[in-house]
Amino acid sequence: MLTPEDIRGHYVKVKGTRTFYDELGEGQPIVCIHTAGASSLEYQYLLPLLAERGFHAYALDLPGHSRSYPVKWKQHRRIHEHAEFVHAFVKTLKLKNPVIIGCSIGGDITLDYAAHHWQEMAAGIPMEGLARSPTFPLPSGLIHPAWAPGWQDMMERAAIESLNRNCPADKIEELRWQHRNAQVSAVGDLEAWATHDVRDKLKDVACPMLVVRGEDDFWLPKELAEETGRLLKNGKVVHLKNIGHYPMFEDPQLVANLVIDFCRKHGIVK
Repeated sequence: MLTPEDIRGHYVKVKGTRTFYDELGEGQPIVCIHTAGASSLEYQYLLPLLAERGFHAYALDLPGHSRSYPVKWKQHRRIHEHAEFVHAFVKTLKLKNPVIIGCSIGGDITLDYAAHHWQEMAAGIPMEGLARSPTFPLPSGLIHPAWAPGWQDMMERAAIESLNRNCPADKIEELRWQHRNAQVSAVGDLEAWATHDVRDKLKDVACPMLVVRGEDDFWLPKELAEETGRLLKNGKVVHLKNIGHYPMFEDPQLVANLVIDFCRKHGIVK
């Protein structure tokens, strides 16, 4: 049985930027994208489960997050910037037809990636992501950390309150620490989330897409998740009971089963 301690971390230059990623397994490549202001740590429990199921699993730190430097020392402020960076990461590692899976802004990134590069994907699994996600208020005082000294506390609170209602205390504390590096990067991420809209670009996406929504996640209105599914030619929407904004962290076994069942159904893995 594989564990998080089997994961190996690496650095690689992507777009001239020192970029960190975790890696485990062999077989079908799958690239995991974290939430706003967080890092690849969010996937430490999922990567071993994916590796045991025939995936070569990768989880990167987006630019300006945790161990990855920002591109040209500026945070990304649009989902498309993040998506193009992930695409460059895939190209740098020479991954062929990966499954792209992401959560929150990572879910939005997965949809943007598919909108522009679906021909190079085996499938996409946006979790807690939408075709449009105008669900985080961004009054001007919040998008500049220097104006809001309590921004880091606000980010942590927003994170832990969007977990499922029965999440144990140790998971809450762990997620709080995963978001301690937020600050400037999270500001750009949440601005990107609030302005994201690829509705007009999804009609041509033909690869299989599984839209995953936790029923306890107040950032994801059911109506917008269903709208996202309708815009996709080959899309399916699933609503998970007792799951909040972090499915891969809250119940990694459930997500691993979803991934393998979906990929088997579409002939991506055996």
